[in-house]
Amino acid sequence: MANDTSPLNLDALHAAIEAAIRIAFPDFATVEFYRSGAADTPPMPACLLSMTRCDRSRENLDGDGQMKAALRFEARISVADSTPGASLQLRSTAVALASWLHQLGRFPGAPSDAIDVIAALPAATSTTPDAAPAWIVEWTLPVALGRSAWQDGDGVTPRASFSFAPDIGRAHEDDYQPLPERAP
Repeated sequence: MANDTSPLNLDALHAAIEAAIRIAFPDFATVEFYRSGAADTPPMPACLLSMTRCDRSRENLDGDGQMKAALRFEARISVADSTPGASLQLRSTAVALASWLHQLGRFPGAPSDAIDVIAALPAATSTTPDAAPAWIVEWTLPVALGRSAWQDGDGVTPRASFSFAPDIGRAHEDDYQPLPERAP
């Protein structure tokens, strides 16, 4: 995980993702998370975003008490069916977004590890007859959730100490000596 120990703020992460895509893809008429009014067709071309999963990771357990997780996101890319070359434009845009995510690595201002692009693929056919064709770009973002035990003195403050065998272990806690303090 990134070395930033501040807790991840999902609102800030969503805003960072949305802002980065708007800047990199200015031709999108719509870039937004969790669009309300699903019955309304958004201005096209559109990039509709959502976080679809939060999976716990068993990797990188560093003892700080934070839950390491992989957040899964998807971008649903749509273009108006009436656009000349709509099918190719749709695929080109989805592949361009996937490539850009891969090259970006991290969203500015969002503590995480590197973006991992999963796929760019056609969206399942909509049951709505007037729905625009769409492709979905999926990626995961490894993050640390929750507060670090080492932050702001809320957790156990580490204090290194030593002893010599055979006077070691819980039964000999009183035999341990603190390591001398070092000036920074």
